[in-house]
Amino acid sequence: MLTQLLAKAVSNNPEKTAIVCDNIRMSYQDLARKVEGFSRGLNSIGVGQGDCVALLLPNCPEFVIGFYAIAKLNGIVLPLNHLFKIEEIGYYLADSDVKVIITDSKRADLCLQALSNFDRAIQLIVVDKIHSPAKYFYDLILPEKTEGETAFPTSDDVLYQYSSGSTGRPKRVARTQKNLYNEAISFAETAKVNSSDNILCVVPLYHAHGLGNCLLASICNGATLVILEQSMQNGISVEVPFIFKVPRILDLIETEKITILPGVPYIFKAMAESPTSERANLSTVRLCFSAGNFLGKDVFEKFLKRFSVPIRQLYGCTEAGAVGINLDENPEATWNSVGIPLKNVEIEIIGEHGDELAVGAIGEVVIKSPTLTNGYYNLPELNQQAFKDGAFFTGDLGKFDSAGRLYITGRKKILIDTGGRKVDPIEIEDILVTHPKVKEAVVVGVKEVHSGEIVKAVIVPNGPESFREQEIFSYCQERLAEFKVPKIVEFRDEIPKSPLGKILRKHLV
Repeated sequence: MLTQLLAKAVSNNPEKTAIVCDNIRMSYQDLARKVEGFSRGLNSIGVGQGDCVALLLPNCPEFVIGFYAIAKLNGIVLPLNHLFKIEEIGYYLADSDVKVIITDSKRADLCLQALSNFDRAIQLIVVDKIHSPAKYFYDLILPEKTEGETAFPTSDDVLYQYSSGSTGRPKRVARTQKNLYNEAISFAETAKVNSSDNILCVVPLYHAHGLGNCLLASICNGATLVILEQSMQNGISVEVPFIFKVPRILDLIETEKITILPGVPYIFKAMAESPTSERANLSTVRLCFSAGNFLGKDVFEKFLKRFSVPIRQLYGCTEAGAVGINLDENPEATWNSVGIPLKNVEIEIIGEHGDELAVGAIGEVVIKSPTLTNGYYNLPELNQQAFKDGAFFTGDLGKFDSAGRLYITGRKKILIDTGGRKVDPIEIEDILVTHPKVKEAVVVGVKEVHSGEIVKAVIVPNGPESFREQEIFSYCQERLAEFKVPKIVEFRDEIPKSPLGKILRKHLV
């Protein structure tokens, strides 16, 4: 299904640019040729239907080619965070029964060390410029030209991703070609994505946001995918703070005439606060949207004031991809809404007793969509709770307004049970960040022998000034009911977060 959409884009406009990355400009015709060559190369070493292949790569053209080559074989793609360490790599390789790893020379030694812990053969393919600057892996293994397409049997799963959850090990999510096909079509029809669009990818392609809203949204619809290249130092790719990437992002938006800009809150915050932003031209951007975390009003307003472009919120999850987006004509009035469901997606707000709630009432967000996974691997009890009658109970709390717009208000699973009373940590965090000495605050529940859980606040101070726990206790006691006041206060230099800026609460318990 996915390669059929690629073939359609090639047929409609073979010379159109499919991928831009640094000095590489690849047409759809060239992309299809490289996908064909690499898929044959993978097949020649035994990759076929149902085999899992890991992509341990930063954002690059090779990621896109590898993804489609594996899909063409009806294999299963496992995109991994390129910043993972040996133990993390080993866990995912074992859990997903990986047959082949595709990586670059920077991470090859790390992969070899991880593979040394396995008693079964896992093949390693290194795909960057290892022979000469002009030759890539897909050129090296391209066979003699053959006529027509190679037909492979239809398989179910094409993608493994992991949903981190609030506790325990990540949960494996499997999605099918049909799931991803429907996601690409639903997003395109809702957001009017077409071959005239240029989509800038600054979020990780291994994540559901980057894979669905950058890779699939562009290639499945004949648009151009512009990939922010890796930062280099002495010829070696390096990780640098995002703020240093902002000038290049602004340059790409202008020179590549970017029309769609997906991001996350901390990316938009860095762009809005960068001094180089004063010279930026975002006049070609028709759709700018944030996902992965709550968008603060201050970021929305700063970005709008600086660039005259509103940031719209998109709602999605690993289990279903994108499911809702705010496309209101007046986004300033509804900046905190994730909009209405995408086409062919149903969203309901369900109460504690399984009843659908009225407009304005807060309950659990439940999704029905052809993009939805069938469940988590080897977690039957959790599946019984989260997947019922073809619907996914997300654990997110939300409400609809009278116009049918969805608002995400919190997370059901992070509610703290303090002796029978339910405490919303977001409510306490909103109070804590108003304290002049608090830069960031996260509230979690810590298990206690007698009372269920007690409230713990983790604070990042706003500067070097001395700060005592008692100041937090007193501040909260003046503003919150006693059972909501934190009983433990911990000071940290920073809050642990995922690559998309989502707070990792499980590391704070």
